[in-house]
Amino acid sequence: MTTTSNAGRFGKGGAIAIIIGLLMVVPAAAGIIVQNFLRADIEVAAACFTKTDGADIASTTGLIDFDETQTVATAGGVNLLQERATFSAFQGDRMLYTEAVTFNNTCGHDLELLFISAADPAGGAAVEDMAGLDVRFYLPDATNGGAVPGLTGDWTEMLSVVGGTATDGTTAVTLADTATLTMAIVVDADSAAAVRTGADAGTVRWIAQADHG
Repeated sequence: MTTTSNAGRFGKGGAIAIIIGLLMVVPAAAGIIVQNFLRADIEVAAACFTKTDGADIASTTGLIDFDETQTVATAGGVNLLQERATFSAFQGDRMLYTEAVTFNNTCGHDLELLFISAADPAGGAAVEDMAGLDVRFYLPDATNGGAVPGLTGDWTEMLSVVGGTATDGTTAVTLADTATLTMAIVVDADSAAAVRTGADAGTVRWIAQADHG
């Protein structure tokens, strides 16, 4: 007599039941993923907010070294432009630079300018060796500005370094489209501060932020 075992065998109905069971344990988040691949053509245009040296920078014979095109790299490899100025001074003197740097706007609309003190991503501090040297940066501003001793007209303080501490200005200055603004710098040297030259000079780093509004 032959006996047939049903072990390990199942019919069509059993297979369907197993498939339904498997579908029920699949996570709810699983499903069909649809991806759209977009093409972007990016063109890098010439900068419309630019800076050029004023007459004072060219004639200071080493008392001020201004670099408005310093390129510094971030940890992610992105290159940034950052302003950097190194100052030398004579004991007890006040030095006025009325034509230090000119800011130019060819962006097609007005810009709102703010100065922000910032360390160099490459490792340089926002303020270095400025003990005994106080420096203030100004932009002409007939709307919100005020008088500054030694300077003609109305000015807004954009950045100051006093006692080795940097303080950002809080009032933005408008740079109209197609216009220029020339920055003035006032440097006060403590009467006890030694003359600073070369590597002993103080350095300030900042970003001239142009907000398109």
